[in-house]
Amino acid sequence: MNKVHNLAYIKAVLAMLFWALTFVWIKIAFRWYTPIEIVFLRLVLASFLLFAASLLLRHKEIPEKKDIFRFMMVAFFEPFCYFMGEANGMQYVSPTLGSLIISTIPLFTVIAAWLFLKEKVTGWIFLGLFISLLGVGLLAFESEEIWATAKGIGLMMVAVFGGMFYGITVRKLTLKYETITIVSWQSLFGMIYFLPVFLALDARHFFSMQHSGLGLLTISAMSVFASVGAFMLYTGVIRELGIIKSNLFTNLIPVLTAITAFLILGDTPTLKAVTGIALVILGLLISQKKDIKTEIIPFD
Repeated sequence: MNKVHNLAYIKAVLAMLFWALTFVWIKIAFRWYTPIEIVFLRLVLASFLLFAASLLLRHKEIPEKKDIFRFMMVAFFEPFCYFMGEANGMQYVSPTLGSLIISTIPLFTVIAAWLFLKEKVTGWIFLGLFISLLGVGLLAFESEEIWATAKGIGLMMVAVFGGMFYGITVRKLTLKYETITIVSWQSLFGMIYFLPVFLALDARHFFSMQHSGLGLLTISAMSVFASVGAFMLYTGVIRELGIIKSNLFTNLIPVLTAITAFLILGDTPTLKAVTGIALVILGLLISQKKDIKTEIIPFD
């Protein structure tokens, strides 16, 4: 069991690293492409890659009719609500504050899991969450580039609630379907949701503009590493660790963003930043101390 959990922890960290990188990549893509264009292209490529991989691997698992609506709900919350909120909201908030707002997903998930799934948590979960959020706060306020508009905060909160309800709706599917099945259909339905938005708002711009090789490469990287890789990893983590423990790892996003800035940009971390990183990691370790007993309420 410990080996299974250790592998889940590794997958969770990798997923968070991939998502942390999108905070850098999306700023590059914004030079040429709109948020809707970026998300729609990510989902088109992700859907193609996932279903192509399924064919090559001869993976023939098809969702049952009674579960189609649940797959549609999963895709509605994430990628649709999450990406609509994040991709648009990041234009009106600083990267640091954006990652801080996203890191509140575990806090809301604890409440949602208790309300909708009757998921019981121990005191270690609350203690770990509290310590981890303190660390995220130190990291956020370490940066001088902290700014936001009310519109930006509102859009980012749409992303937060999308991420929260994604975990609630996908949990039951993880106990029944393979990861590649869930992520493939999630990407497909997400692409379908975004298609009319893309056609109505950005199709004319996209088909008339002079495209950028760097911009398209950046979007492709986000699709491969975040839309495919991170979701493949994270869906498996939800299956193995449960919703609350899995969501606590999202607090690693600003930590990994800070570490990436140090390694790539040469930014020297201050004592406050190092303390924040240590608190986030300590909180995660404490939160994983005891197992969570869960009871899944059927939605059928």
